[in-house]
Amino acid sequence: MAANETTDRRRYGVIETRFRQHGRTAFYQLTINRELWACVEWSPSRRAWCVQDASGRCLAHCDAIHGEHIDASTAVGLAKAMIRDGRMPTPEEAARQLRERLDRDRLGEPLLQDITKSPVPRSRRET
Repeated sequence: MAANETTDRRRYGVIETRFRQHGRTAFYQLTINRELWACVEWSPSRRAWCVQDASGRCLAHCDAIHGEHIDASTAVGLAKAMIRDGRMPTPEEAARQLRERLDRDRLGEPLLQDITKSPVPRSRRET
């Protein structure tokens, strides 16, 4: 996490929460100064609330965190805490991360090793 993610002063502004429903999809939008920071969406398949960043990436399924189904207000409280303590990326960081994921998907995962070098024997790697 970058230093500016936790020191961004916007994190300490008023977090407004609005409930929305489109068809079968129910979600809460969390905004600061009318800018979307997070969503908390009901997942019918998991039967749990999903905490998402501003780009829609799931950061936490509340059933996995607590081991039981929790209510919407608890999930919204978790999203607010994530905004405040820096676990939730800023809207700009979420957009950047989304662009990087889309680029990786479009171009394929980057090669992370030099395939021209001969492999290091196992015994040398373990020391």
